[in-house]
Amino acid sequence: MRNILILLLAVFLLNACDLFTVRDADPPGSPAPWNDFATTWQLALQNLEYCYEDNRNAVRYTGILRPEFRFYFAPQDISDFSVPNSWTRAEEQDMLQLLHTRYRNMDVELSAVDQADVISANSVILYRQYALSGVLRNGDGSRVSLATGKLELHYRLEYGYWYIDKWYDYRGSTGSTWGKLKHENY
Repeated sequence: MRNILILLLAVFLLNACDLFTVRDADPPGSPAPWNDFATTWQLALQNLEYCYEDNRNAVRYTGILRPEFRFYFAPQDISDFSVPNSWTRAEEQDMLQLLHTRYRNMDVELSAVDQADVISANSVILYRQYALSGVLRNGDGSRVSLATGKLELHYRLEYGYWYIDKWYDYRGSTGSTWGKLKHENY
């Protein structure tokens, strides 16, 4: 009799906490912004921004880079901070994963400079000024400037899609470069 009372009490308690009731499914979240088919260099450039701005795209980062991709650090950073001359696509991927664990809500601003882009049928060289900001995950929630400077992106068209082939970083008049930020987060 005692076992039956314990069993009934257990069933009553489990029923009281709505364990057996059917609930509605949570609505799906919005997908990460992404251009599945970067058939123009503009879409490929936008995907670069998406990789930094939405951490769900970090795993797609190497997909926008050619296998022979090289990132070239600013000459001043090489001499001032002992960073390497360049690094590869694998190092870029590792860096971005770690960067997203340290910062959230990153924002990439790319603006044209007075140097004209070089655009041909199968390759593009873009010259941009950049500003990268974000919020430190363990910080007080305020937005901080992460990097400013200039860059030179070399894109190549392969099999109908655009990929970054080379990325040159240049120090601007103030702030820390994108390359220095990358090196600190590797």
